Amino acid sequence: MGGTAILQQALGMQTLPGMNVGPGLFPSIVGAGMAIMGVALAIQGWIVRDTPEDDAPPLVTWFATAIVVALAATILAMPYLGFLVAGTLFAAGIVLLSGGKWPSAVIFSPIAAAAIYFTFTAAMRVPLPRGILG
Repeated sequence: MGGTAILQQALGMQTLPGMNVGPGLFPSIVGAGMAIMGVALAIQGWIVRDTPEDDAPPLVTWFATAIVVALAATILAMPYLGFLVAGTLFAAGIVLLSGGKWPSAVIFSPIAAAAIYFTFTAAMRVPLPRGILG
């Protein structure tokens, strides 16, 4: 259902002048993928019913809660800190939450944030918040 809502909103985005693709291309791909995978998971759930409810893993875990909190904090901080700083902090947090060590987080996070930033700003011409970096 969420994927369908994302797809519906993305298809309504207007193409910017001078661009071959509009800002809705990536969200459309993600929304369609989410919708297709959601249907596949629903079908799989109807077919395979061999896990008793008592043995099912919990829906809410500390890891899932931490990811949602980190994502919400990043969204709130991004207008002030900018994408590069907020994205680097978010990536470092995810690495550490996933069991990675500080050296991995320090090396991977700025590289990942910079790669995403330049992909969106240079390749796709999508402006991202600059924040404290001006």
